[in-house]
Amino acid sequence: MPKEAPQKNPPRKEQPQLDPQEMGPEFFTPKMMEAEEIKTLLEWEAPARPFRKKDRSYYTTIAVLVILLVLIAFLIQEFLLVGVILAFAFVAYVLAFVPPHDITYRVSTQGITIGEDFYFWHFLDSFWFKEKDKQKILHIQTRLRFPAQLMIVLGTEDEEKVKKIMAKFLPFVEVPYKSLMEKWAESLQKHFPLENIHR
Repeated sequence: MPKEAPQKNPPRKEQPQLDPQEMGPEFFTPKMMEAEEIKTLLEWEAPARPFRKKDRSYYTTIAVLVILLVLIAFLIQEFLLVGVILAFAFVAYVLAFVPPHDITYRVSTQGITIGEDFYFWHFLDSFWFKEKDKQKILHIQTRLRFPAQLMIVLGTEDEEKVKKIMAKFLPFVEVPYKSLMEKWAESLQKHFPLENIHR
């Protein structure tokens, strides 16, 4: 009898992104049972986003860029693009001028609460720390389509204390992966800064 050909392992499929709205309540039960006791491990208040008062050169640079882009859009008769550019300029102005309000951050045995939003641990993947606008930021990579990443301002909270608690639930990443878009954005910001911070 001819020998049967050895079966090859099927190709490994990529893990699909999770969408909480598409999952039934039975999906949450195992993780809830793991917690045994719902307990708050750490809680603090800090700004909702990193913020630093911008120099006048920042607003001047933004204004010049907006005027140039609007002129180009008018020349190619893309009037819808003009509206998009002005909308982005308005958002950039508001984020740079209006300081954020303080919100409550909470780390518990079930997940993380950011203001009024809650994320179960099994929706989260890994974490690392960065500094932005002279503030320590906790970055958390998620398994969700949106948001793909959480940014949590530590404020006066001790980084080592947060790291020790977070490491019980998520792996700590020494050197986080950067996409090509992130590398391009950082390079552009480094060589063409919007603000003259040395002035």
